[in-house]
Amino acid sequence: MVRRSARRHLAPSKKRGKDPEPKGPASTPVIEPTLVRLGILGLLVIIAFGALFSRLWFLQVLASEDYRVLARENRVRRVQSEPPRGRILDRNGKVLVGNRLSLSVTIDRQSLRGPRQQRRVLERLERVLDRPRSDLRSNLLNPAVSPYKPVPVANDVSRKDVTYLAENQEDFPGVGYELLPVRTYPEGPLAAHVLGYVGQISEEELKAPYFRSARPRYLGGDLIGKAGIERTYDRYLRGRPQMEKVIVNSGGEVTDRSVIRPEEPGRDLTLTLDAKIQRLSEKALASGIRAARAANYQAIGGGVTVMDPRTGGVVAMASYPTYDPGVLADGISTKEYGALGAATPNDPTDDKLLNRALQGQRPPGSTFKVVTAGAAMASGVASSSSYLGCPPSFTYGVTFNNWTSADMGSMGFARSLEVSCDTFYYALGARMEDTFGAKEPFQKYARRAGFGHVTGIDLPNEAAGRVPDRAWCNAIRKATDGAICPYGWVPGYTINMSTGQGDLIVTPLQMATTYAAIANGGKVWKPYLGSRLSVPGASGEGRVVRRFDTRVTARLPLEADELGVIRQGLVQVISGASGTAAGAFAGFPLDEFPLSGKTGTAELSATDSSLNDAWFLSYGPARSPKYVISVYVERAGHGGESAAPIAREIWEGIGGFNSTTDVTLARDSSG
Repeated sequence: MVRRSARRHLAPSKKRGKDPEPKGPASTPVIEPTLVRLGILGLLVIIAFGALFSRLWFLQVLASEDYRVLARENRVRRVQSEPPRGRILDRNGKVLVGNRLSLSVTIDRQSLRGPRQQRRVLERLERVLDRPRSDLRSNLLNPAVSPYKPVPVANDVSRKDVTYLAENQEDFPGVGYELLPVRTYPEGPLAAHVLGYVGQISEEELKAPYFRSARPRYLGGDLIGKAGIERTYDRYLRGRPQMEKVIVNSGGEVTDRSVIRPEEPGRDLTLTLDAKIQRLSEKALASGIRAARAANYQAIGGGVTVMDPRTGGVVAMASYPTYDPGVLADGISTKEYGALGAATPNDPTDDKLLNRALQGQRPPGSTFKVVTAGAAMASGVASSSSYLGCPPSFTYGVTFNNWTSADMGSMGFARSLEVSCDTFYYALGARMEDTFGAKEPFQKYARRAGFGHVTGIDLPNEAAGRVPDRAWCNAIRKATDGAICPYGWVPGYTINMSTGQGDLIVTPLQMATTYAAIANGGKVWKPYLGSRLSVPGASGEGRVVRRFDTRVTARLPLEADELGVIRQGLVQVISGASGTAAGAFAGFPLDEFPLSGKTGTAELSATDSSLNDAWFLSYGPARSPKYVISVYVERAGHGGESAAPIAREIWEGIGGFNSTTDVTLARDSSG
């Protein structure tokens, strides 16, 4: 009964008509999931097409010009080719550096199909040209050269070899030849350190401000001056390169070339250098070094500077050992280049690239006494009429010895220079130290005279030297944890500097500049080499387009009488009976051609005089100076013995007197 009743209750009603309205809240219609997905998909399609059409409209309407420019830039390349560099001439018009045409084999890298073909071509070139494949490959893969420019891989190739390559072109795809300008040196290695050399610009150099700011621009593969005058005046010597427009297709192959700017050869540069005096200087320096070595001195190198004291123009600048810039004209390997400038313990003379005339920094010895004399008179601790003693030693806490054990008595400035009395100058140094202390008038005068900073000559990498003072002493003490200047500045440093010893270091060029100031009445010139630029003419006579001027950088703060006693002392050094250079100039026609000078010996060892540096500074004619000559030789004994004879050889050549074939060391070893 119960089960039937339950089933009957649950059975649906059989009444026809509308279902009764449900009671309670209204129900929400159900949306099919498929419709939802289709709606979302449609919306995404609309957004995507909208974005696509917006981008197309932007590219075709707003950015069309930008992309047309970009497309043109992607298929147009600009390639430079070097014009002939300007020549470099001496002051009389003699060509020191010129150009010649080199028959060079080139390879167009765009014509080579992959590394395998490149290797085959280089192997064949190696056999034909008899050049190391490694050198050919290194030149070919030079990253600094534009890929759209044929790369020179071998210079100075014979016409026979070029003819063979042309007749067998199918075996040498991409190989061609060009006549390229190469530097030539009609006077051989003369003035190598002054002239410098050229080479391809490196990637590092391209980033340097000097080259980045140049117009026209420097590009990879361009030849630039690497040293000397070639470097300083590179912008003028290089000229204006030819510019080509190169069209390339999508595969990077060149389809067309056209010249858009013709080349303009470089300007000729005339120097203040005199080839005759330069040759005299180099010959005398080399001869003097050989003589010093024959006398058992090491004489590892030296430098000579000849300057016109009336203008500051450098007439000659020699450095030994030297090198032949012609070797570098066609390029050399890294190993060969390293051998030019790498001194070794077994051969310390092998630093051929160092220009000792402006980079050699050494104590000047007694040649610096003219600076001490000037500083003493300018500061007021002495006058032109002062007399001091010349005892065997001078004591100021410690004892400083004279070069001779004899007591030479009381003397003035002229006599003190003639006999090169050390103790005279020790006393002057002590006076300045006691009177002024930290005001340092000695150091200030030295800097005014041209020391402790570069002279500003138009050559790269000039050394500044050093004038030691309290600031330097404190800095070096801190940097070396007290190994140098352990007690700070002490008076002994000033006393030592008064005779050109101790931590004072100078260059031969700085010494020449100071002696030029003494010779000309007090003008400290900025030395220079570049005189004028000219455009070569058809007749060979160039049209001057620019002259380079120099200037006086300072004046010695000395009165005429103060300069006068210094100049008189320098005359007596050579012509006086007790002059320290009298022996070196014995027999020289001083009546006809009077000279002034000063010997110097930088004492680098207290026990071994063979380690001393020899110096000699001179100017002449004494009454109307036209030339100043600065000579120094490393580890060659005394100045009057080794350096003065070198200067004499140069003076004999300048004066047109009969000279000896080789320099002979003098017997006088004082000073």
